[in-house]
Amino acid sequence: MTGHGVLARRLRQRRDPRQQHACGVLRQLAGGRGCVRGQRVSHGESVARGHGRPQRPGKPCAAPVTRSAESIRDTTGDMESWGGTCPRLRGILVAMCPTEAGTRTAVMRRWLIGGVVLLVACGLMLFLALRSGGPAAPEGNAEATLTRKRPANLAPIPERSGPVEGLPTSQSPNEADGILDVEVLAGGKPSAGTTVRLYAPGARASAWTLTGSGLTDPTGHVRLAAGPGRYLVAVRAPDRAPLLRDVVRPLGESRTALRISLEPAQSLTGRTVVRGSNEPLPLVEVVLTAHARELEVWQRAEAPDDERIYATSDERGSFRIDGLAPGTYLLEARAPGYARVVLNRLRIPTDGPLTLALRLASVIEGFVVDSKGLPAADAEVRVGGNPSQVVTTGTQGGFSVEVEPGSHPLSARRGEETGALDLPVLCAAGSTVRDVRIQLGPGAVLEGRVVEASSGEPVPDARVDVTPSGEDGGPGVAVSDAEGRFLVRGLAPGRYDAKVTALNHSPATRTGLTVAQGERFPVEFKLSRTGSVEGQVRDRSGAPVAAARVSGINVWPNERDAHPMELRTDADGRYRFDGLATGNLSLSASHEGSTVGIRQSVVVEADRTTRADFTLDGTGTVEVRVRAARGSLPDVTLEVTALADDVEGPAPGVGHVVVNADGGLRMVLPSGGYTLLLMARGRFVQGQREHVRVEAGRTTQVEFIWEETRDVNEYRGVVLEPDGSPSPGAVVTLTAVEGQGVPLSMTPTDEEGRFAIPLSRGGGSPTRRVLLIARNGGRSSEAVPVTAGQDVVVRLRPSAFLRGRVVRKGEPVRGFTLALQLQKGFLPKGTGPFEFSGDRFELRDVPPEPVKLMARTVDGSVGEALVSPGTGAVLEVELSVSAPASVRGRVLSATTKAPVPNAFMFIEGEQASLAQPSNEEGRFLIRGVRAGERVLIIQGGPSQGRLRRPLKLKEGDELDLGDVTLEVAQPTP
Repeated sequence: MTGHGVLARRLRQRRDPRQQHACGVLRQLAGGRGCVRGQRVSHGESVARGHGRPQRPGKPCAAPVTRSAESIRDTTGDMESWGGTCPRLRGILVAMCPTEAGTRTAVMRRWLIGGVVLLVACGLMLFLALRSGGPAAPEGNAEATLTRKRPANLAPIPERSGPVEGLPTSQSPNEADGILDVEVLAGGKPSAGTTVRLYAPGARASAWTLTGSGLTDPTGHVRLAAGPGRYLVAVRAPDRAPLLRDVVRPLGESRTALRISLEPAQSLTGRTVVRGSNEPLPLVEVVLTAHARELEVWQRAEAPDDERIYATSDERGSFRIDGLAPGTYLLEARAPGYARVVLNRLRIPTDGPLTLALRLASVIEGFVVDSKGLPAADAEVRVGGNPSQVVTTGTQGGFSVEVEPGSHPLSARRGEETGALDLPVLCAAGSTVRDVRIQLGPGAVLEGRVVEASSGEPVPDARVDVTPSGEDGGPGVAVSDAEGRFLVRGLAPGRYDAKVTALNHSPATRTGLTVAQGERFPVEFKLSRTGSVEGQVRDRSGAPVAAARVSGINVWPNERDAHPMELRTDADGRYRFDGLATGNLSLSASHEGSTVGIRQSVVVEADRTTRADFTLDGTGTVEVRVRAARGSLPDVTLEVTALADDVEGPAPGVGHVVVNADGGLRMVLPSGGYTLLLMARGRFVQGQREHVRVEAGRTTQVEFIWEETRDVNEYRGVVLEPDGSPSPGAVVTLTAVEGQGVPLSMTPTDEEGRFAIPLSRGGGSPTRRVLLIARNGGRSSEAVPVTAGQDVVVRLRPSAFLRGRVVRKGEPVRGFTLALQLQKGFLPKGTGPFEFSGDRFELRDVPPEPVKLMARTVDGSVGEALVSPGTGAVLEVELSVSAPASVRGRVLSATTKAPVPNAFMFIEGEQASLAQPSNEEGRFLIRGVRAGERVLIIQGGPSQGRLRRPLKLKEGDELDLGDVTLEVAQPTP
């Protein structure tokens, strides 16, 4: 094997980031862009074939040591065979090889050999130096994109895609943009010489950019340039693990102060064992990621890899991590051949040593063939999951990959050819699924335009990100041209989500784009311009409140991501937000230091300014103490929630404060009445509530007595797949026999398919009749009666397959969305909507029970069909659509006859996208309603009432209800 082949192979098989950095330096010396084969923008990581180690899609190369000028010329030719071009290096090598013959040639050849040897020796010295210790993080305010830094045996984590040509690049902030003044204290005294780093989040949660760093001065301060926005602050004190804090630099404030106190360091000890046998498991990688802020249940702690904490268990399976700041952490334990152990909310300090039991991983083995059935070497196989993986096939088209137990969609790509499995691969712990076969064919193409919603003019330089639905990485990124056109090639058959962003425009998202083999899927994105919100904050006397905190969350449509923003009012109490995405916006105004503020909702409109004024009351303090009835407080997250009594009009938001290790907490609330609720593990504790009256300038004390209550009885059992293997990740739903199918609880099974649901979450009474149904994808069980305290075994039935077409007056349509809904019961996921470009559709993995299909065409025509697919059956469906109806009216209070703004209304049984709130005048308009007998639901506030009104709608009808009054129902005695 040649020298460059050996080095390239070693670089493929190792994942040390310092080697990557060295290779990058050599590539820069060779011409900036380097020699990279098969480089494609937006692909996830690949894995060295035959191994489970992550690797970037590109294959680094390096020039071999040569003995003659002729062999150097041969090497320049070899560069072309490597797949990339190194024009500058090739030019240098050729220039170093004169063509003259004779003695001069021999002399020059000796000089050339010496020069090349010296150059290679310098490169090797640089390579070895970087292996022994990488460079420190850049100081000052120079921006740097971090190299991913994690051990080789960790499962791949999605990385930030490379730069896309045509996209604007970010600029490092300077002091003119503003200052973040970080003060670090240790034991109440300044902590001098402490490293503080500032990171800005990237386009994805796993992407971060280092925007500044520095050392604290003798007073414990460091000043970092930071423009308005959200940042992550990492504090690294000597002999301590990184401490992370989330911070928002508000608009309208040139200097933001952040004080961080270093509490006494803690240690985490434990051992890693094999699940079941409890035998020690050595060399397990333990990774800790600190929570930089309070996270919602569905959110995951994220941080740059350099700010994570790594440890490895010894030969006895023991590990110890010192220097940890008290707080909440994400823990991940990984080892080759074993599935991960993930603890999303680990509280440190712990009561004692941890025991991390790892179960065997699953393995998927198979091969990829081309359109002629021949082995497809060097094809990329994408394995869906969390996280997803990409592996590369060998010379005979084979692949093998370790995965978590559960279901995994598989697809493959080589060049413009793609292929995918019809159904996910089901994997049990410790099992191997063999002979998986993926055949390649013409890849699908997503093409279209990005235009202005109002004018229809093209939007150039818009970024289009395409990702497989429900996954964390994407196969494609495109940038619209001057005509607004874009093209994403090489898509495997399946469902995709597309998100479009452009400067000065609100983002747009389309989900469930379903492409078939070789299909060209046309799609048009209409982007609205951004809007603004301005207003003034005053106190009860009418005086402006300077330096008041105004914050909000701008939620993009069809997304779970929330983009926090914050600013301070000026001397006149005024504020203004620009560049906001259109749609509903929740704003809050508060005094500095207040736990909650006065909240109101506004609607942001394109190229318009919406006004929202606030009136603030004085604030008081509530000091809460939580004591254990016996012993000490449990090692679970306890928090207290404050609910305001007066919820009409602009009202205080909901306050959440986590109880500290000593059982205390402090809330600063606007004056008024509140109900305080104690929560544990994200659930309200029954009977633990207190009512308080907050008065401005005064302190109120409240005490809770915590007593751990355990259910003696529980609903427990195991869920099995149709073949009898355990079903990890299945959702077990409990419903009351006499109810309307509303779930009492929904609980996922563990990695062995087992579940245990406390009686309190299943109705609370052991005599209550309860039904259980389990689902995993489209595989579902029969509804079975269950009794608390008795084990039950539930077997899933194979899913069904629906296909058909959508017609209007007997003629095929062009483009539609399709949603699926159970006729009875609740489907946790897989309901759509799914978007198709023609008139036909295929839905695989559908529950084998009665369902309702709802179609909506591009021009707004709607229709539905009731079908009952059987177990493992294929059912053909024709769905007819017609012109929709609309409903309008005005909502009034029955007592005051005043308009009711922000009343929530929807058509029962219709898609949630039809739900609309009433405006400030109480008026509403609901479009796209299917003809027939429908039910309108109008929901006001707790003191405004609820209305349920039957409707009869005709095709194309525009029904005006006039004034609709809401009455508060009197409680039944």
